[in-house]
Formats: sequence, C-alpha cells, structure tokens
Amino acid sequence: MPTKNDIIKDTECFVLDMDGTIYLGDRLFDFTKEFLSTVERCGKTYVFYTNNSSKNAEAYINKLSNMNISVTPDKMLISNQVIIQYMLKNYAGKSVYIVGTKYLIDDFKVAGITVLDSREADMAVLGFDTTLTYEKLCIACDIVRAGKPILGVNPDLNCPTDGGFIPDCGSMAALIEKSTGVMPEFFGKPSRHTLEYVKQRTGFKEESITFIGDRLYTDIAIADGTDAHSILVLTGESSEEDVKKGNYHPDAICDSLAEITSILREMYTL
Repeated sequence: MPTKNDIIKDTECFVLDMDGTIYLGDRLFDFTKEFLSTVERCGKTYVFYTNNSSKNAEAYINKLSNMNISVTPDKMLISNQVIIQYMLKNYAGKSVYIVGTKYLIDDFKVAGITVLDSREADMAVLGFDTTLTYEKLCIACDIVRAGKPILGVNPDLNCPTDGGFIPDCGSMAALIEKSTGVMPEFFGKPSRHTLEYVKQRTGFKEESITFIGDRLYTDIAIADGTDAHSILVLTGESSEEDVKKGNYHPDAICDSLAEITSILREMYTL
C-alpha cells in the first residue's frame, strides 16, 4: 500500500477539483497559488476538472483569471466536455432537449449538436440547472416516458457555496427518477467516461494521475478500482468521519492543498 508521500512523488499529473478544493464560492484559498507554482517547480503538471455543469470551461477560465490565476484551455476540463464527446460519437445526428443553463446549451450548440426546446427532441440531457423550472422537468419526463434516452452531466447531489449547499444535478435527477422510474447515466466524476477523457486530454497513464478533491462519491470514487490515485482534502464537503462511514476511501487524506505543498517542497528541497 503506497504511502501519502509515495503517491505524491509518483504523480505526474494532479487533477484538481475546484469548489471546495482550490476555492469556496468566490473566495480563493490562500494556499492555492503556492500549490500550483510548487507543482510546476517540481516538474509535474496539473489540470482543473469540475463537475459543475451550470457553467462552461470559458466561464471557469474567466473566474480563475479574476482570481489572478492564468489558465490555458488545455488545463480547464469540465463534465460538459465529456458528455458532448460521448454524444458526438454515439448519438451523431440526434436532437436533444437540455435541462440546463445557457452555458450548457451553448456548449452543445458550438459542438454542432441540434438543440430543440420541445418534446420532439430525440433525447434529453440533464445538467446542473440553476434556471430550473417545473415546465422543464415535465418536458424531460415526457421524453423519458416516450422511451427516449436521458443522460445526466454530473451526479453531484449538492453544490457547495459560501452560504451552504444547494441542490445539484444529482438531486434533480432523483426527482425525474421518482416520476419516471429512470435514472440518467452520468458522465462527470466518478464515471469511467471522465477517467478516459482525462487520460486522453492529458496524455498521462492512469497510474501517473492523482485526483484531488473534497467529495468522496465523485472526486475519490473516480479512482476506485483503477490504477489512478485519489487524495481527499478537508476544505470542502467531506470529513474524516465521512470516510469512516463511507463506501469510498481515498488513497490519502490531507488537511488542504497546503499539506501537499509542504510535502513537495521537502521532497524536492525547494
């Protein structure tokens, strides 16, 4: 069983969750920038990956820029990209009804996928919709009852904010399941769709990738049963008590990214 130090040393690419890991809401953690620069000084790399499908990659690049963190598009990965890539390969030419924000809808349109605002769509996609209405849910349920597919972007039950937690895509999916008996297939963390997408985008082998995040059933679960590793940070949703009671166990637990920075600095004598 590799130690915390072994995992950090052997990691070539850190896949960083965002909310609860590098910031909380609009507040950047004071240790984030030092962690990022330390990773680069050690000859390693990092990418950001968020399940939050209420925004898109461009919006997150802009958010980080406002926090004085410069990010190139190749380092900003998001669940929207994973499901879109899958649909282009497996549902080419199909129209879709999207329960989601304008950011998500625009991502689909830019990718060349036909988006219809009606029950006539060939399938439905459910995202983290902060503009959710009862009518949208009714249309999605009608599409499912017609025997058409429904896909979910991310399975998160709650989204952390400065004011607490708010219902996320997984909670909205539960409502649709209760009404129709059908739960969407999800594409964000912890799905294997995301793991394969990360490997493809970064070019790193599975055993060289470590996922860092604050949520057990997404950030940690994605590495479960694979050669990738996971590190839980205690700056967001999950606690050490949750680990004891939960089904998913990280390869290592750190108080925050600051602890990983300290280990790297000592390891590489920086």
